[in-house]
Amino acid sequence: MTLDRSTPPPVRDFKDIRLDVPEPVILSNGMKMWVVGNGEDEINKLSIYMTGGGFHESRPMQSTACSMAVFNGNKNMTHAQISEAIDFYGAWRSMQVYDNTTSFSISSLNENFDKTLPIFIDCFRFPTFPDNEFELNKRQLAVNCATAREKVKYIASKEISRLYYGENHPLSTDPTPDDINSLTQEHISSFYSSYYKAQNCNIILAGRITDKELAIVERVLSQWIPDGKSSPLLYPETTPSDEIFKVIDKEGAVQAAIAMMLKTVPRKHPDYFKLRILATVLGGYFGSRLMANIREDKGYTYGINASHSGRSFDGHIAISTECDTQHTWKVINETKKEMQRLCEEPIPEQELQIVKRHMLSDLVKSLDTPFSIANYIGNMFCYGTYPSYFNDQVVDILSATSSDLIETARKYLDLSKLRIVIACDKNKLPSNDFS
Repeated sequence: MTLDRSTPPPVRDFKDIRLDVPEPVILSNGMKMWVVGNGEDEINKLSIYMTGGGFHESRPMQSTACSMAVFNGNKNMTHAQISEAIDFYGAWRSMQVYDNTTSFSISSLNENFDKTLPIFIDCFRFPTFPDNEFELNKRQLAVNCATAREKVKYIASKEISRLYYGENHPLSTDPTPDDINSLTQEHISSFYSSYYKAQNCNIILAGRITDKELAIVERVLSQWIPDGKSSPLLYPETTPSDEIFKVIDKEGAVQAAIAMMLKTVPRKHPDYFKLRILATVLGGYFGSRLMANIREDKGYTYGINASHSGRSFDGHIAISTECDTQHTWKVINETKKEMQRLCEEPIPEQELQIVKRHMLSDLVKSLDTPFSIANYIGNMFCYGTYPSYFNDQVVDILSATSSDLIETARKYLDLSKLRIVIACDKNKLPSNDFS
């Protein structure tokens, strides 16, 4: 049979996309555990979401340094022994710090789960914080920090956060290598003592889960006893700067980085998902308007991205790109034109259907495996989503019309409130033809 490549394959719409978040299992020590256990392979991933993140720091990078330090050794094993054992059993671990939470995960073969989980949990229950390993951690973080601070993209993102959230907000923190090197064991121990507690933890177990794996979790975690009330989530006050535009000089920079932010609404607001659709039309996929205009048509940049990001207390549209410095003002002007066009012209039905299919296909990917489902559930603890968040998003994407979206655009896309930061070599920046 010969393929007819002149005829495109039929396009079918998605149907019955749904994620039903399971009810948590309550362990004997009171911990809650969500189980996604329909995997086919004999592997699993246990994730701990622990209250205590960037918003709880008393010093920059304190939570990140603590998340690394707990694996530097415990009362039963040294750092080298922990690493060697995890490798020997074919497991791997990861951690990530968020606003109010730090997540830790260990992925294991089911046959070795009874060996790997005790090692993992002992790092939280009995860390020793050896000085030599702590100094190595600081050196690594300081080098990474110094490298990041040389990049115009990082400089622009930090400055736009300062303008948007305010000088003293945790999301505006711009740590230096000196900040990291000044961390002490006392800072780490203090953070650990305040937050690394059983009552601060939520657990997600995913993979091929049977009674055997559940029994292992119960046996190991039941020994970790809560010793008080859980720590509160923190939502520091936002005090935006009066400045909405700034150029940061980075002498010798080859390109300019541009960052823009526009305040919208938090996740639970009824307009939140409509704004996500608008951001996707604007710059959220390869065929977006910003990519078509600024990359494909004019060749000003290799890529430009727009997204609608949300927290439980805040939401905003963020736009970022890097370009040849001589094109900086043109990129900004074209971006503003595309935002204005969303307020003036209804999105054509064909384009809207393409965007909807793109967004729904991304959501479907979240249902591919138990691990992707578990990650999506974990967003409840990292980003303030809620159990029906996935299904609410599907409903809003499917039901949104061009009329809904132009009304939403006119309501929120106020270009006079668009904050803009440019990081570049000012000597290469053309005279301002900002429109």
